[in-house]
Amino acid sequence: MFRLLSLYLCIFATSAIAADLPPATKTFVDKVAVSNKFEIDTSGLALKYGKAALVNTFARQMIDDHTKAGADFKASLAQANIAPPSDSLDVSHTAKYAQLRLFTTEKGFDHAYVQAQVEAHQDAVATFKDYAANGPTPSLKSFAERTLPTLEHHLDMAKSLQTKIPAED
Repeated sequence: MFRLLSLYLCIFATSAIAADLPPATKTFVDKVAVSNKFEIDTSGLALKYGKAALVNTFARQMIDDHTKAGADFKASLAQANIAPPSDSLDVSHTAKYAQLRLFTTEKGFDHAYVQAQVEAHQDAVATFKDYAANGPTPSLKSFAERTLPTLEHHLDMAKSLQTKIPAED
């Protein structure tokens, strides 16, 4: 009986916290969780299937930097008393991951991976810029401000890599 009551209170408390979140914060939290997982997961594919040394070096850095950002994100959520979202991709990112995964057995993986990273980091930079400027939750706003320069650097790196990794015919 006590376990059931504890479970109910935990679910109720989490629901109450989620219900009290400003819509901009909920959107930011969901986007950050999905984006970070996508960038780590696709970089794992690059380490396994990438051919170019530059792609493998970039992928390692993405995994390292996004793992650190993920830990910082979770700490910022805890500071704001927000339960972390599930560690899974949304439908759109699952489809992008599956599409990239198809290139593992065909020519063009490196180019497809770099293109996916450019697009993912363009979205991330826009999301973080907006939240850093307008976010209503202080600890997450601070997280966005701290993380934005790294994401902008990743975007620059991915764009540079894009010119060095041409599409294969």
